[in-house]
Amino acid sequence: MTRSIVLGLLAAVGLLWPAAGSAQGTTPAPKMDAREYEGWRQYSAQCARCHGQDVLGNPVAADLLKSTAPGAPMADHKAFTAVVKDGRPSKGMPALGAVLTDPQVDAIYAYVKGRAEGRIAAGRPERPKQ
Repeated sequence: MTRSIVLGLLAAVGLLWPAAGSAQGTTPAPKMDAREYEGWRQYSAQCARCHGQDVLGNPVAADLLKSTAPGAPMADHKAFTAVVKDGRPSKGMPALGAVLTDPQVDAIYAYVKGRAEGRIAAGRPERPKQ
């Protein structure tokens, strides 16, 4: 086949099947600021194994979408920080105060809070432009 015939066929397929050139079933990456992005990174590394990927919760640990929702017990930044730093040993939550810095805990809170409020969608976010 000549190049023009191949290009014509590809164009026709694209017109008849609009999603042929794009990923099917994907949603755009959630947009967030640099602090929330860092919170996503830290959450993924330190919290997701127990609290669930994308803060979706699971039977192993507290559902942070509910715990940090407006009016919930961990909605308050100070209460959230205390639990992350001091842990809840009786419930299996380790203290992360020696592992995470204050700015990292603040970033995790910003990310989790954004997810709980519905401002940040699930999924791998785009890295914010610096």
